[in-house]
Amino acid sequence: MAAPGRIVPTQLAIGLGLIAISLVLVIGALRFPPEMGFVVLGAHVYPSAVGAFLGAVGLLLSYQACTGGFRELAAHDDETARALPGGRLGAAWVTAGLVAIALLINLIGFVLAAALLFASSARGFGSRHPVRDLAIGIALTLPIYWLFNAGLGVALPPLVNAWI
Repeated sequence: MAAPGRIVPTQLAIGLGLIAISLVLVIGALRFPPEMGFVVLGAHVYPSAVGAFLGAVGLLLSYQACTGGFRELAAHDDETARALPGGRLGAAWVTAGLVAIALLINLIGFVLAAALLFASSARGFGSRHPVRDLAIGIALTLPIYWLFNAGLGVALPPLVNAWI
């Protein structure tokens, strides 16, 4: 970590990059045509919410970069950093999750396929609790499924296919 009060340019670039991405996302979302028909929320609502969240994270990261650098990096010395999960095996787990969701989404449904993606990504980042990760994945994807189907009127693959 840099000295307190010192700006870390590469970390500031990450924060400013997130802010730029959020602005592009929100501006693009606001250009969507107004919805007609039975849709409760317009198509601009979800991208705008994601853009606002990214903007907030970008602001927080920029603040940290301007006040000495990202805080969590200071907690790891070189030996701890080498022991952190990730690397090629972690990337393989995340890639396997992406391939699995692409192959399984129509077979087992959106919620279970996305939960598998979450669990494999968590494993790639070092989690050793697959059942807990699947439960968290289901808890996160159920509201997304309902919001897309009820809120936007976008039909995702079934919640759970009939054969399960």
